[in-house]
Amino acid sequence: MPFEELDLAAFAVCLTCGGLRDGAPREQRCRCQPRTPDWEQQWQGQDIAGDLDLCLLCVRNTVTTRTRWSWLGCESCRHVSQVVGERYGHRSALPLGRHSIMNGDVVQLAASTAEVVGSLMAATRHWNALRDWREAEFNRLAELPRAAGPTLPLVEWQQWWPPSLGASVDAFDRYGVVPVPADLTSLRQAQTWFRSSVR
Repeated sequence: MPFEELDLAAFAVCLTCGGLRDGAPREQRCRCQPRTPDWEQQWQGQDIAGDLDLCLLCVRNTVTTRTRWSWLGCESCRHVSQVVGERYGHRSALPLGRHSIMNGDVVQLAASTAEVVGSLMAATRHWNALRDWREAEFNRLAELPRAAGPTLPLVEWQQWWPPSLGASVDAFDRYGVVPVPADLTSLRQAQTWFRSSVR
């Protein structure tokens, strides 16, 4: 099912673990919910048992999650990462792809075992750091909505915390690994607009 056909109104954000649940026509479950054989059956033939998740960086926008080639970061966060990465001569500043090849981590065929292991370990460290960030950022954003109950409809989450280029720049900057250079005017203007409009 293409992303455009997913009904975002059918999804809810679990305010405990930060995962998306419910959905239609297939039921998606967050980490807090049991995964039964009957439930897993609906995901046969798909790499990942889910259609949608929150962006790993801004935790506001959504990404599709069906395959091992799906992105962990939303389109606007990937745009910021690419623009900043290109400034420093890289393909992307942050590893926002689920597969290392998506992040430009290609080990040459002639590489030694030590080089291959080193590359994999570096990629794992980057992903673990991003997952730690995602958990902390989610808990920061979820603090106020948690008063409403254990879950919140995704559309309401995005009303609380609207996805935008400015939100992506802000998250990227606060993540702090590679700050957005001051002279990237279009990104800085988006961030300035975002900070002036945030609740």
